[in-house]
Amino acid sequence: MAFVRMFFPAVGRLAVRFRWAIVLAWVAGTAAAMLLLPSLSDVTQSDNTSFLPTSAPSEQAAQLASPLQEASLTAVTVVAARAGGVLTGADQAAIARLSGALAQVPKVASVRDAGQSSDGQAEQLTVLAALAQSGGLATSQQASLVASLREAIRTTPRPARLAAYTAGPVATRVDTNATSSKTGSQVQWFSIIFVIALLMTVFRSALAPLIAVLPALVVVLVAERLTAEAAVHGLGVSQIASLLLIVLVLGAGTDYALFLMFRVREEMRTGLACHEAIMLSVARVGETITFSAGILIAALLSLITAAFSLYSGLAAPLAIAIGLMLIAGLTLLPALLAIFGVAAFWPSSVRPGAGRAG
Repeated sequence: MAFVRMFFPAVGRLAVRFRWAIVLAWVAGTAAAMLLLPSLSDVTQSDNTSFLPTSAPSEQAAQLASPLQEASLTAVTVVAARAGGVLTGADQAAIARLSGALAQVPKVASVRDAGQSSDGQAEQLTVLAALAQSGGLATSQQASLVASLREAIRTTPRPARLAAYTAGPVATRVDTNATSSKTGSQVQWFSIIFVIALLMTVFRSALAPLIAVLPALVVVLVAERLTAEAAVHGLGVSQIASLLLIVLVLGAGTDYALFLMFRVREEMRTGLACHEAIMLSVARVGETITFSAGILIAALLSLITAAFSLYSGLAAPLAIAIGLMLIAGLTLLPALLAIFGVAAFWPSSVRPGAGRAG
C-alpha cells in the first residue's frame, strides 16, 4: 500500500512536468503504428468456421479429406455468362483470353476450365493460387488476389453482353470483410460524435469533451494496428473483435476521463492551481482507474479458456486495448489537461467557490 501511495502522486507529477514530451511520445508512437503496422480491416476473418477447434467433426472431416484436395492452393471461381442467350464463338474466344489474363496475375498457379452450365449461357473458370492458408496473412493475400483478378477481368476485352465476375467462398469472404470494415468505420465515427455530444452536455464546455475523447481515439488507432500485427503472426481476429475494440475503448476511456476531469475541476474550484489540481487528482483517482481497468482486463483474459477461438481470440486484443487505455488515462489525459489549463473547461467556471461540492 505504501507503494501505491507513492506511485500515483509520482505519476501525476511526471505527467504535469513532462506534459509536452508525453504528448509528443504518444503522437510519434501513433504515427509509427499507422505507418509501419498493417490495418485491422485487412486481416479480420469473416468466415466463422476458421475459428472452430480441431476437435469439431467438420474440422476432422476436412483433415481426412485434405489428401484428396490441393490443400496448398486457394481456389477462386470466375464465372462468365451471356445474358439472355447461349455463349457464342466470340464469347468462347473472349473467355480463352480472360483465362490467359487471369493466369498472369501474381501468385496464380493455374486456371482451369470447370465447364459450361446446362443451358449453355455460362462458363466457369477455377483460378488456383498459392496463398497462405490461415491467419491474418491469408486474409490480406486473398483480398489482394481478388482485387487483382477483378482488375484482370475489367481490362480484358470481351463482347458487350458477356459479363464476368468473381464468385465462390473466397470472393464472398473478401467482400464481407470490406463491408465489415466500412461498418466498423461508421460505428467508430458515430460513437465518437455521440460521446462528444454527450460530454458537451455533461461538462457544458467546448474543449473538455474533445480532450476526454482524444486519448481513447489514439488508443483505438494504436490497438487496432497492434492487433492486426498479431493477426499477421497467427492470431485469429474476427470482425466482431474490431467492433468491440472500438466501443469498449471509447466507453472505458470516457469513464476514466470523467473520473479524472471532474476531480480536477472540483479541486480547482476549491482554490488549487491547475497543475496542483491535476497532480492531486491523479494521486486520488489513479488508483480507482487502475483497479477498474485491472478488473476489466482480468475478465477479458478469462475468454482465453473458451474452446471456440472466435471468443478466445477476443481476449488478447481487448485486454491490450484496455491496458493501453489505462496508460493513456494516467499519462496523456493529465498531460493534455496541464497543457490547456483552465481553458479546457471554458466556458464553465472553475474559479474558487463556483459550482457545488461533489
